[in-house]
Amino acid sequence: MNKRILIVGHGNAGQTLARDIRARGGDDTVVGFLDDAVTGPEVLGTLADVNIVIAEQSVDLVSIAMPSAEARTVREFIASIESPEVELAIVPRTYDIIRRDTVHIDDVTDVDVLDLVGRKPVKHQLDAARDFVRGKTVLVTGAAGSIGSRLVAQLTLLEPALVVCVDRWENGVFALQLQLADRERVQYRIADITNEPLLDRIMAETAPDIVYHAAAYKHVPLMQGNPHEAIRNNLGGTLAVLDAAIAHGVQHVVYVSTDKAVNPVNVMGATKRLGELALEVLTRRGTATHFNAVRFGNVIESNGSVMQIFRRQIAQGLPLTVTHPDVTRFFMTIDEASQLIIQTTLLGQDGELFVLDMGEPVRILDLATSLVRATKPGLGIEIVGLRPGEKMFEELSYDADSVASTAHDSIFVTRDTPLADPEATLADLRLLVEQSRDYTLAPAALVERLRGFGLPVQ
Repeated sequence: MNKRILIVGHGNAGQTLARDIRARGGDDTVVGFLDDAVTGPEVLGTLADVNIVIAEQSVDLVSIAMPSAEARTVREFIASIESPEVELAIVPRTYDIIRRDTVHIDDVTDVDVLDLVGRKPVKHQLDAARDFVRGKTVLVTGAAGSIGSRLVAQLTLLEPALVVCVDRWENGVFALQLQLADRERVQYRIADITNEPLLDRIMAETAPDIVYHAAAYKHVPLMQGNPHEAIRNNLGGTLAVLDAAIAHGVQHVVYVSTDKAVNPVNVMGATKRLGELALEVLTRRGTATHFNAVRFGNVIESNGSVMQIFRRQIAQGLPLTVTHPDVTRFFMTIDEASQLIIQTTLLGQDGELFVLDMGEPVRILDLATSLVRATKPGLGIEIVGLRPGEKMFEELSYDADSVASTAHDSIFVTRDTPLADPEATLADLRLLVEQSRDYTLAPAALVERLRGFGLPVQ
């Protein structure tokens, strides 16, 4: 069927897309462009003129070719289109696309979750990171997870001597091994980070220079109902990794934390905050190992994220479920998260805690509304209520005034209030791990112990 196509964006993406459509020699016709900043014979108006142009030009398909646009701009533009008959397509806002100078029609997909969240994608120069990683052995915990696997993939491109992938998830490690079959200098180890003798052996055998600790339980409602395992894995595993790194002379450890560690009302966030405290205490001891932590919000493509839930619901024709009309979240892509984690290795002083620029928080109801409009008009949205341990909004630091810039535009350093008695805190953290391992405390008592660290856990 012959389609009359209106392209939104007259930059490189829009112009090369139009040339590609015309070069294909099919029946489709590019009627013109919309652009807020550019004028000319082909530019039929601004984004605000979309409904007028659709009517005047009998547009069948609106193709959004603004891969560097703010997600809010895309959402608001989609919401402004009045005709339900007009199809929508979009050039994906992925790192692979925005770093290219040209876009082809094969890059255009139906409007997807990735195109409606986050903020302006960030292009990263990894030259300095390559200089830092080149020739070194790097160990990644949680290597089969969403963030860990992408982190491993990025690291293998930086010319390391070896990347050691540690994870207890056998199927995930197998999938990672298949994914990186063409990469050399990669080793795969099935190991639980709470298994201290095995962790010690792995570090003794591989002698890592850098450790990225990404392993953690992250599902908020599940951890709320299983506090023993949350503490054993998230805090106990972190202490095991930090202790082993010191014992084996690791040069640099980066602890991957979360925005849910700030004023945590849930068990998962509390365990990640306690991991930050453990890192602070060990840093104060003045070991040869350089420690840093990094916090960020929701990763779009991560396992169990709201995006994955929405994907499944749309595919099955089910109503999208939103917990509360006003709930908001920060978002970033896995590529951005992994690249920024690597960048933090190059910044700051020992023991500093970094936060990543997550842009403006996104209201989940707005996201769901945009998705329904763009993919399946008429699909319902249900408000189902907040889940156990869920917050209305997330924060990236305890005190906004304590956040300072770094040499990287998208990375900031935050300085929380120092512990009054670091060694006593560390001893109490180790006791908490033991209590979670031997199940001497009931779940409610264990949660009360978390509150004893000054955390507002529900």
